[in-house]
Amino acid sequence: MFNLKNYNTFNLTVYAQEGREINSVDDLTAPVTEPYIILGGGSDVLFTEDFAGTVLINKIAGLEIKEEIDCYKVRAGGGLILDDLIVTLLNQGISGLENLSLIPGTVGAAPIQNVGAYGVEIGSLIQSVEVIDLKTLKKSCLSAQECCFDYRYSIFKEYSHRSCFITYVNFKLPKCFKPVQNYAGLQSYVFNDALSLRERVIALRNEKLPNPKFVGNAGCFFKNPYVDSAKLKDLQNEFGSLPFYPADNGNYKLAAGWLIDKANCRGIKHGQVGTWGQQALVIVNLGNAKPHEIVALAKYISAEVKSKFAIDLVPEVRLYGKHGEKAWEQI
Repeated sequence: MFNLKNYNTFNLTVYAQEGREINSVDDLTAPVTEPYIILGGGSDVLFTEDFAGTVLINKIAGLEIKEEIDCYKVRAGGGLILDDLIVTLLNQGISGLENLSLIPGTVGAAPIQNVGAYGVEIGSLIQSVEVIDLKTLKKSCLSAQECCFDYRYSIFKEYSHRSCFITYVNFKLPKCFKPVQNYAGLQSYVFNDALSLRERVIALRNEKLPNPKFVGNAGCFFKNPYVDSAKLKDLQNEFGSLPFYPADNGNYKLAAGWLIDKANCRGIKHGQVGTWGQQALVIVNLGNAKPHEIVALAKYISAEVKSKFAIDLVPEVRLYGKHGEKAWEQI
């Protein structure tokens, strides 16, 4: 059995039947037999029980940077730590990813969830993603358009592409620094360079979010929900002012953390789990939590928000059971 405690940021003691670190494409010499799971840093996953299969851990390194007339082309190994990549690029005067500073996880995992923070989603900076199909060992390269990036979504979350092992991510980054400041906590600042913006982003994260090195968590547990204009108006009539953001097709994105807070679920504790006092959207391991305790608390939070606002919360984290990924409704 392979202990996954060091491969999930919830810091849960769960096991897989087998674990393999993939340091290069050459480590994949034969099709991988199902069931299997691909992990980066394990920062966006919750194992609900032991996994009866193989866990492949992406450790592919390597970094290539090409300067072109109007941009930088960056090819980064899927096993690189995302924040390490950001630091390396900033040290070379290359900006674009700084709003994503301190997000835990690897470069290869980031496109799957289309991770985002403080006004930037990584998919907006990706030119293409290189993969190897674990079923056939066929290599291919998917353009950003083919990746179908959307809010916390990419084609890699679909069953048809779950056999894709991301080997490299190709970024197209701007030649000149242009700060993205549409997040409220950044709007009142003047940033003369990307490093100062990174420092402010880190300060914001440290104010609200627990460091998984010290407190087990997977970051924001739930996605921000979308509502139509009629539902938004009903909520405003009943609850007054609430944070919302215009989205596509005339819909609006609500702040899940605000909903959870107003449902009186911020800072609560159930057994060895709880919600973070500075950010209700984060579920934390308070010591020696078991997977079922995290699931139970998440279900409780979801039910409380549903009761108060008639809104369904859906996890942002990926859920894995004995035989592989599971839908929230199956838990």
